[in-house]
Amino acid sequence: MKISTWQLFWMFTTLEISMSIWLTISPTIEIAKQDAWISIVVAGIIGLGLTTILVRVSQRHPSQTLVEFAQKLFGKWIGKLISLLYLVVWYSVCADILRIFSLFIKQILFHDTPVWSISALMMAAMVYITFAGSVEAIARFSELAGPLIIVGIVISFTLNIPNLHIALLLPIYADTGIMPILQGSLVNASFLGESMMIMMLTPFIAKPEKLLKPILLSICIPSILALVATIMVIATFGTSIGSSMYFPYFAMVRFINYLEFIQNMDVWIVFIWIFSVLVKLSMYLFINSYGSAQLLGIQKWRRMIIFTAPVIFSISLIPANVFGILDYANLVWTTFIFPIFIVGIPIVFLIISLIRGRHLQEA
Repeated sequence: MKISTWQLFWMFTTLEISMSIWLTISPTIEIAKQDAWISIVVAGIIGLGLTTILVRVSQRHPSQTLVEFAQKLFGKWIGKLISLLYLVVWYSVCADILRIFSLFIKQILFHDTPVWSISALMMAAMVYITFAGSVEAIARFSELAGPLIIVGIVISFTLNIPNLHIALLLPIYADTGIMPILQGSLVNASFLGESMMIMMLTPFIAKPEKLLKPILLSICIPSILALVATIMVIATFGTSIGSSMYFPYFAMVRFINYLEFIQNMDVWIVFIWIFSVLVKLSMYLFINSYGSAQLLGIQKWRRMIIFTAPVIFSISLIPANVFGILDYANLVWTTFIFPIFIVGIPIVFLIISLIRGRHLQEA
């Protein structure tokens, strides 16, 4: 199982786009108001810095996944505990994304369809692509889906230009200040932090020494698209309405209407978004299955899909008001997962890895 750096670029570009445009714009506008676009720029810079750390950690252990090099750095039991915690994070994130996707599709397209049936169909597609072709199939699919998604988003931006009111972006900085802008940047930066998946994927990359450039580029492009989308949402709806919408970019696309000839573009956008979500969820299913198999000492990792898929599916069906899951992004992801698992532990990984490497050279 080997993928090229170009395929890796499209995988991460596709999975980063899927949620950064859909879920980060509204909370960022709520915090930073009309300066939310500045928060997106800051978030992109933070994302590039964190991704550089994650890539450096992975490159120091190119033939090992997180489950393996965590035990090498911290010892068997502590390493397994850290790996288990990461897997718990990835299980919960995958289930939450599946829930959001299913609720969105039900709300937009299939009002009377049970949520569980939509989740089951997506899960079936995830299981098929992961079991049949593993990470290679996901990479090849992302090569097809990625360009399609970017083209669709750029077209929607172009068609929405007549709806813009630039005055809604003013004044710049005066009404907010540095702290709201920095606080708002954490929302998007945390989603860009999903590049932490690279710590499970490095052994499957053909040339891990050339890993940094495509990964950083896959952070830049979604950041630029999120920046433009944020500016357009604010310039279309203003901060009050823009911050109250759960999917403001999608609402903006529905607002497009050229002489009643070009309209209903939301169907096209939902269609390509499904591709993006499929790549993201399939990646999570793969790393959960492969990581769980390594943690339990199971040689044939595909057997773990029989366990992983039902667990993720079951968690996704938990009512959204239980344990604050409805606000998973703010209560769990941004508050705990981002500072601990995306920032803190990878920095510790890098420091210990550098110290260990220096000691080995001295010996």
